[in-house]
Amino acid sequence: MGTRHINRLNSGVTASATLVAAGVTFGSAALLLAAAVPITYLGYAAVSSVPDPEAKISVTRELTPRNPLPGRRVEVTLTVRNESSRTLADVRIVDQIPDNLELADGKASSAVTLQAGEATEITYTLRPRRGTYVFDDAWVRVRSLSAASIGTASIPVTGDTELECTVPLDGLPVYRETVATTGSVASDRGGNGTEFYATREYRHGDSLSRIDWRRYARTGELGTVLYREQETTNIIVLVDGREKAGVAPAPGQPGGLTLAAYAGLITSSAAANAGHNVGVVGLGVDSELPGVYRGPPAYVPPGNGADIGGRIARVCDAIAARGSGTELSTTDGDEHTAGDACTTKADGGTQNTQAAGVSIARLEALLPATAQLVVCTPAIDDEGIDLIAKLRQRGYPTAVVSPDVNDHDSIGARLADVRRQARLERLRRLDVAVTDWDPKTPLASAFNRGIDEVIR
Repeated sequence: MGTRHINRLNSGVTASATLVAAGVTFGSAALLLAAAVPITYLGYAAVSSVPDPEAKISVTRELTPRNPLPGRRVEVTLTVRNESSRTLADVRIVDQIPDNLELADGKASSAVTLQAGEATEITYTLRPRRGTYVFDDAWVRVRSLSAASIGTASIPVTGDTELECTVPLDGLPVYRETVATTGSVASDRGGNGTEFYATREYRHGDSLSRIDWRRYARTGELGTVLYREQETTNIIVLVDGREKAGVAPAPGQPGGLTLAAYAGLITSSAAANAGHNVGVVGLGVDSELPGVYRGPPAYVPPGNGADIGGRIARVCDAIAARGSGTELSTTDGDEHTAGDACTTKADGGTQNTQAAGVSIARLEALLPATAQLVVCTPAIDDEGIDLIAKLRQRGYPTAVVSPDVNDHDSIGARLADVRRQARLERLRRLDVAVTDWDPKTPLASAFNRGIDEVIR
């Protein structure tokens, strides 16, 4: 890239030479005078030039918002400024969008004239999926008024150069059942802690700092203060990675697999940060992932430490990767159903030897008896709901995060939503805490609205 001179005036040279030759041959002053016009134009073109775009043009990019939800539109504003002391007659700009980002509205290019010190803005809209996207430099071409000189450069952009599509999460549905490891949930046992729990008679070896001196001063009897112990929880995040869960409301928007994987990743991260033991089950995932039980289902047992987050992320990423080729959510009322071997039960569910493509006995063999479950699923079929119901009936405290992947525009989509709401209501009747998440809103807001029902 750089500045180069373009020979666009061959016809002008030919015209000038022809007129001069004819004027001399025929002794015509008019023809010689006419030759002055293309000669003047040729002289102007010869001296016209353009500055180096990289030295005289600055570009700034602004992303709004910088950390969107998957599927939420992001407005990109590119500000291009002429830093030189001369007018640039023809400036062409192209913002180089990452290949895997979809342009939802507007254009990422423009052609303008910029006076000295003048700036112009280019605005367009993107619809990102889950992930981190890095923008390249902006491509700029400057042409002289005669178009004889062209300067081209890839200009580094200041401001926002990276877009991270995330789901912020402040709360997590956690039940009060715990295991005997120090953590963040208050137990119903006394011991070491910070919150007063009860008092008992003094025992030999009790710490002096825990003696109830007020009781001793009042009655002359020694007593020991007990505090409410803080314990940890075994949390297993079940992420619906089945192919049938990969429906999307519209082309380019994230589908059920992407949203479920995203919710699972952020939920597990929040639980780990709160001091809980965290694991993950990837329903429908059968791939070789380092540190992960191959499956199906893929499984990472609950634990803590630096490596747990990476192993869980591998499972969620494998599920999200399957969501790159999502189907559209139903528009005619038809939905994915369970297999032909299923029969309808009186409570509206189905009965089969497997649920969501996995044997219940196999899943129970993987899950710790003390596990609390958080299931991330779009709830588009009865098969996934059957699995949750069976686990709840076996005594596992369960919460559900369900992203809504219906578009709600057509009659068929509205009918599909009615069926989905019936499935979620079935879970609520089984004492399952349900978070019905609209992906257009932060997941944290959905949790906060129902947090009193979720934490027990």
